This record gives sequence, structure tokens and C-alpha cells, in this order.
Amino acid sequence: MNSSLPNENKDKAPQHTNGPQIVPAATPSSGSHSSKGSPGPSSQYVVGVPPQQAVAPTWSTGLFECFDDIPTLIITAFAPCVTFGQIAEMVDKGQNSCGLYALLHAGILYFTGCGCLLSAYYRIKMSHLYKLPDDPIINILVHLICEPCALCQEYRELQARGFNMQLGVGWRNQSPEIQQSGGHTVPPKVPEGMTR
Repeated sequence: MNSSLPNENKDKAPQHTNGPQIVPAATPSSGSHSSKGSPGPSSQYVVGVPPQQAVAPTWSTGLFECFDDIPTLIITAFAPCVTFGQIAEMVDKGQNSCGLYALLHAGILYFTGCGCLLSAYYRIKMSHLYKLPDDPIINILVHLICEPCALCQEYRELQARGFNMQLGVGWRNQSPEIQQSGGHTVPPKVPEGMTR
């Protein structure tokens, strides 16, 4: 009866190979069931290969890093419509000019006091476009509570993505690489014809 145990262990012993192996994940023992009474789905993992880490999208700078760019902070504090116009022109890829977006924001701000809702809409649009943290409620609250900080963060994000955000430059005067990629990160081109 004990003689069958060594044979069973030979079948269950790990096989040594040169490449990665697919091994079934351990299933919970009968004493450690989940609260619903059924064990979780069985899964597999690969031995010898590190697990793929999903990189969570983040803003390139924090919300309260406004003092890193004092000129933008001053413009945004006294005329948020100007910074908003620059951001909206880049997010919309030059559909309309910075001046038109700035007038729209200023008009909504003057007549309703809710210019932050328009800028929150563009923050949500920017989040979708660049795969940034994308909770619409949080994005609206950020603009309602601290619109200058939110606008400065969006401005810095576009700068970090390679946009020339100086006043008067606009979409049409951006580099061809930025216009083609829309500010998405593009891998560098490797020169062809390289030999040993």
C-alpha cells in the first residue's frame, strides 16, 4: 500500500524545462471556503516569468504643485479663462482658437458664475484622451473647489506631453510630431540599417 506513494509523487513532481511553465494555481482547501460557500475560479500562472504589472495612469504633476510654475499660476488666478482657452485648444486639436474658448469661458463665468463646469468638462475630455484618472465626479469637484489648481495641473500635463503652451503659440504652431500624435507618447524612431 505504501509502495504506490512514490509512484504518485513521481507524477506530481515538477518537470524542469528551459522555458516558462504554466502551473495551475492553488485552490483553497475544503476548510477555507469563501463566504458564499464556493471556492474561487481556478486560474493559472506562469513559473519563471514575472507577473505583468498594470501601470495605473497618473497625472505628471500633483494638483497642488501650482507653485512650480509661478507665471501660469498668476495668469490662472487672475484670468482663468486664458489658461482654459489654451488647454481647450490643445484638447480639441485646434478646432477653435484659444481666444474663442477664453471668451466662452469668460462669458459663462460672468453670466452664471459657473465657468468651472465648462473647464471640468474639458478635464474629463482630457482624462479620456490621455488615459488619465477618469472619475467624472472627482474631476467636477476638483474644478468646483479649486479651479485654478486644476487648470494649472492640466496646463502642466500638456507641457509634459510635449506641447508648447506659451501664449500665442496655439495648435497650428505646434511641432508636426505633436500635431500627428495629439500629445500621445510616441516611441522614438530607430535608425534603419544598423549592423554589427
